[in-house]
Amino acid sequence: MNKSIAGFIPIVFFWAASALAAPFSNVLIVSIDALHPDALSTKTTPVIYGQMMSGAYTLNGISTDPPLTLISHTALFTGLGPAESEKSDNNWQPGEPTIAKNTIFNLARSCGFLTGYYYSKEKLGFLVNPAVSDHRFSKDNAVDIAHAFIQKPGNHFVFLHVSGLDEVGPVKGWLSPEYLEELSFIDEMLGALINTIRRKGDYLIIITSDHAGHGTVHGSNHPDDFKLPFVIVSDRIKPDRFRNIPYRVVDLKPMIEGLLVPDPRQSLAR
Repeated sequence: MNKSIAGFIPIVFFWAASALAAPFSNVLIVSIDALHPDALSTKTTPVIYGQMMSGAYTLNGISTDPPLTLISHTALFTGLGPAESEKSDNNWQPGEPTIAKNTIFNLARSCGFLTGYYYSKEKLGFLVNPAVSDHRFSKDNAVDIAHAFIQKPGNHFVFLHVSGLDEVGPVKGWLSPEYLEELSFIDEMLGALINTIRRKGDYLIIITSDHAGHGTVHGSNHPDDFKLPFVIVSDRIKPDRFRNIPYRVVDLKPMIEGLLVPDPRQSLAR
């Protein structure tokens, strides 16, 4: 698995070329912890599936090595793998030092966004830094808190982490009936938030995950543990260029940079 991950060609240039000159008013990034891409369907996840159909997606995204929650989310935030980010363990407790590297929130704040970070695993507090305008750990109400934040005046950049599958998978199994039932509940919860952002217009929505699993196991070298989806939908970009991209978690930050801070040469060319 290590060789296949290392074999991906960096796609930073792709993101810059994909950017539009016009800014977004609201950016929402949702990470559904432990989401196996094979679980997405019109029946189980009608809300997410609707975004897939109106935007673009890949079901072949790849996590970090090892594919664990805090390590993967650190890569999502920084664009750096475990060796470069200096976060190679999956543990953090309140009171311990938080991340020192620049993250997607530093970028968003520099673009004038109000930044919100809402997460349902306490250890993800490691990723809070001064560029986060508002943050909250909430095991059960992170979606509602994010929804309230996005309705305040201003331009918003929100990262929302949703837990649940990471608890059902290790007990009942990934892709088990109980796992799919939990995912349907998460999908329903996200509906109102996504509808609000789409009604506002000038939006960018990304739905992804940190890792998946197989049987009742995750975090191993099994290929399924590395799998994750990537969904992108917006009323400001053409989705075709994002279809079936070779996405890795470290690609999120450079992608966001390319979308929020377009290459001036692209604007001149138009």
